[in-house]
Amino acid sequence: MPLILSVPRLSLVLAMLAAVPLAAAAADDGPVADPRAQAIADAGEVAQALLEVRQHNAALDCPKAVENARYGVETMLEVGEKNVRGGYMDAAQFNAAATPLRALLPNLTQADCEAAEGNKRAFYQCMSSDYNHVLACGKAYPFP
Repeated sequence: MPLILSVPRLSLVLAMLAAVPLAAAAADDGPVADPRAQAIADAGEVAQALLEVRQHNAALDCPKAVENARYGVETMLEVGEKNVRGGYMDAAQFNAAATPLRALLPNLTQADCEAAEGNKRAFYQCMSSDYNHVLACGKAYPFP
């Protein structure tokens, strides 16, 4: 199963992350006119930021890369499960996005990292930086 999700599945994963209602903070600017619209805009900004590779030249560090990648996938699954329990996401929609993520977890190992070549090695190198998210590295360096 490829690491990078197809565009519809990637959209589901991003929706899973963005479905948690964000509190529209009434900062120094005063109250927000439409908190729902602001929450949707904020979620879109967060989702876009998650897809950006922040540090391209990190040295390959397999223990850190595997830890970061596994943590990112596990966190996405936990957030999705909370969204389903909270009624923010349909269970079928979550399961469609979660299935490839669950299948990926057992493959994210130090041995896999150490043997990696090509885009898979680049993915692990990308994940060696604490500034990168697993979705960003997976999008930038897709591998089968």
